[in-house]
Parts: sequence; structure tokens; C-alpha cells
Amino acid sequence: MKARENPAMRLPVRTARTPNRRLEYRLDCGRDVFVEECYISFSTLGYLAGSKDAIRAEVIKRLPERVRDRLPGCGGLLIKPVPEGKLPAFIFMVALVCCQPVSDPNNDISSLVVCWLSDDIDAGLPELIDREICSVEWAKYAVDGSI
Repeated sequence: MKARENPAMRLPVRTARTPNRRLEYRLDCGRDVFVEECYISFSTLGYLAGSKDAIRAEVIKRLPERVRDRLPGCGGLLIKPVPEGKLPAFIFMVALVCCQPVSDPNNDISSLVVCWLSDDIDAGLPELIDREICSVEWAKYAVDGSI
């Protein structure tokens, strides 16, 4: 029996048509997206003292602002739920672009920033991104734009 192919698997890097190598993915919803920008930092960056619970609450509260400060020109925003318990050590922010609009045919592209917290930094970056973005509901969160 043939194994079912995962539609969210990382697509081969295109090098023939584009001089710059980029990470491309196919989401579960069928959209092909590429990584425009990626940022990783410590989740507690800027916090020197305080209770773990207070720092956790403040980090989670400030996530949208932090993402917009770091990636100001990007479209939609999806912050994945923060795992319960100890605050994960790292914040990941990935700006994604699709060469098709979500709903307005007068636009050229759609874009979305996906943010998540995790302790996993041992796996390769392409695999980390793939795992976190594959099930994103693009039409629900992405924003149309023009080139």
C-alpha cells in the first residue's frame, strides 16, 4: 500500500528561476508559501528580574507588539497558543508570502506572520518551520497585498 504523501512537506528549493535560495512550503490547505523573513530570539529578552509567572504573563501579553516591532510591514498575524507550564525559551517569527491573494483578485499576493514559542531549537530550521506552519488556515489569517 502506498503511503499518503504529506501535502505540507517542504518543497524543493528553487534555484533555476530565482538567484536567491528560499524556503518554500505547501500548507495543508494547498497554498504554496515562501519564507520572506525569519526571526528567533529568547522569549525573556529584556527581562532581568521578576517572578516566572509575571514574566510569562508579560511576554504573552506583549507578543503581538513584539512581532509588529520586529516585522512591521507584514500582513496578517497568527500567534500560536503558548504551551502551558514553563515559558518556552525561544520566540520564532516567520513572515510568509503566497503569490496568490486570499480574496481580492485586484491584489497580487497574500502574507502572514506566524509566531510561536518553543524550546526546540535542535532540529533544522526548515523542519521547525514546516512543523509549525503546515496546518495554518491561510484564508482565515492572511492579508492581501500588492507588489
